[in-house]
Amino acid sequence: MEETKQFKITTPVAIIIAGFLVMVGILLTNGLGERVVKEKTLSEQVGVSKDKLSQCLDEIDAEALTKKISTDVENAMKGVPDDQRGTPYTIVIGSNGVKSEIRGSLDYDSVKKVIDEVISGTVTQKYEGEVSAVNADDHILGNPNAQVVLIEYSDFECPYCKKFQATLNKIVTESNGNVSWVYRHWPIHQNSFEKLAAAECVAKIKGNDAFWKYSELLFGLLKTSDDSTIDQL
Repeated sequence: MEETKQFKITTPVAIIIAGFLVMVGILLTNGLGERVVKEKTLSEQVGVSKDKLSQCLDEIDAEALTKKISTDVENAMKGVPDDQRGTPYTIVIGSNGVKSEIRGSLDYDSVKKVIDEVISGTVTQKYEGEVSAVNADDHILGNPNAQVVLIEYSDFECPYCKKFQATLNKIVTESNGNVSWVYRHWPIHQNSFEKLAAAECVAKIKGNDAFWKYSELLFGLLKTSDDSTIDQL
């Protein structure tokens, strides 16, 4: 007669099984698909609570903010025909008073070329608009007294702006304080106003550094125009 083999559960195996059963119990208790730990919103990731963000958004005068942005954009782009306007749009201003422009998302080398032209005083694409001077309400990355200032008009829902964001980050980082970057809003895509309003609230509550960190997170949300991301702000 063949001897019956017995399987003995060792202590380590018993611990693993017990842990697995506990995990299954937790999942069942929470509905099999619901996350036990809820992810932080973007504002919470930069130190702004949902309550504070909501309160600030409720207090924003959307009509006044829209008018302010529209007036600023219109003045800045006076030299650009309506059918050639789009995001991103960047004005390159040298401390020598020379100005040029960048239409669209150029690569690193092309942006560097425009900057070098402005510094030398001889530009290929002369700026013809009436951009407003950098002021206390602006969001500035880099040295405020830099030799060259890049004033970018951008949209958090624009894929080209997302790509250009990385390029300008590299430009400023590698400039050794010679180039600064000013971010200004131009909301021309769906849901972009909600995002810029949230970014303005983050800046108001937490300051300039938080604005730039939050901007990176907002561009990180950008996937398709059909994505609903407002609840993640």
